[in-house]
Amino acid sequence: MRKTEFLEFYNQVVKALGSRFVEEHPEFNFCDNPSSLYEEYLNQKTMLRVLYGKENKPDKMLLDRHKVCACMVVAIIKVRLLSSTFNSDEGFQLSNASRINEQLAFMSAWELFKGFIILHGEEKNTNYTLPQTFHNVSFLDTITRSLFFSNQLNSLATPLIANIFFLLEKYCVSECGEK
Repeated sequence: MRKTEFLEFYNQVVKALGSRFVEEHPEFNFCDNPSSLYEEYLNQKTMLRVLYGKENKPDKMLLDRHKVCACMVVAIIKVRLLSSTFNSDEGFQLSNASRINEQLAFMSAWELFKGFIILHGEEKNTNYTLPQTFHNVSFLDTITRSLFFSNQLNSLATPLIANIFFLLEKYCVSECGEK
């Protein structure tokens, strides 16, 4: 994703979602910082290219949409565009910690992922929805909690997140009856 494409995505999706979160939760501020986010996104892409041995092969440098979305998730989580306005840490418990940045990260990357599908015209039915879960409120809640705890343990794994996007795509294709 070139910087112009990134900035378009940032303004239309990340910033729009961040602003909506702030409207719904006034105890948070949105830090409008596309430069830092783009830099972290590029760092994540570079690490994946090195991991997959693509850094020295110009014709093979592109990452698939699952990996690009995973890079975006990790970048948004690391940059922390949303911060609280709480003045005190008194009574803070990890179980009550906000997972709003992880939610912003996944929701933004999910929109990016659906955009890739539409852009490449690979599917006739692009009305993709996240799977239902039976042990938590929703898939979004489950993935947000997982990303939060992974981040707390310094164990965000971009390749694993890419695999989650791959499996979500396969789930959506099977639910839509396509391919």
